[in-house]
Amino acid sequence: MDLNTDEDEHSIEMHLPYIAQVMASRKGNFKIVPILVGGLTPEKEQLFGQLLSHYLADPENLFVVSSDFCHWGKRFQYTYHEKSHGAIHQSTEALDRMGMEIIEKLQHMEFTQYLKKYRNTICGRHAIGVLLSVS
Repeated sequence: MDLNTDEDEHSIEMHLPYIAQVMASRKGNFKIVPILVGGLTPEKEQLFGQLLSHYLADPENLFVVSSDFCHWGKRFQYTYHEKSHGAIHQSTEALDRMGMEIIEKLQHMEFTQYLKKYRNTICGRHAIGVLLSVS
């Protein structure tokens, strides 16, 4: 990873304080292994899901996958607005909730279809896809 990418990446910095709190009773007895997931095809998400499935099945391991969901606006080249949902923020919330419901059902293919249909700019969508692909 080049320096600019590293400086732009903020996901682990956001989670370390929470992880430190949750793992306080095991201080010094655990390791953090960050996995940065970039752009992947659905097939690659499935491949990495299979590779990680053994580790995800182990109750001694904790995986943190996060997303702040839609990045809306010209800056992100995403301006989807379903007017029947009301204002832009209401449309974006409805779109994100739809994605969250699919994630809660653990349906990788449905999540992939949702992303293709709405092109939602969900931050972390490929890490979520990897998690949903675990067999």
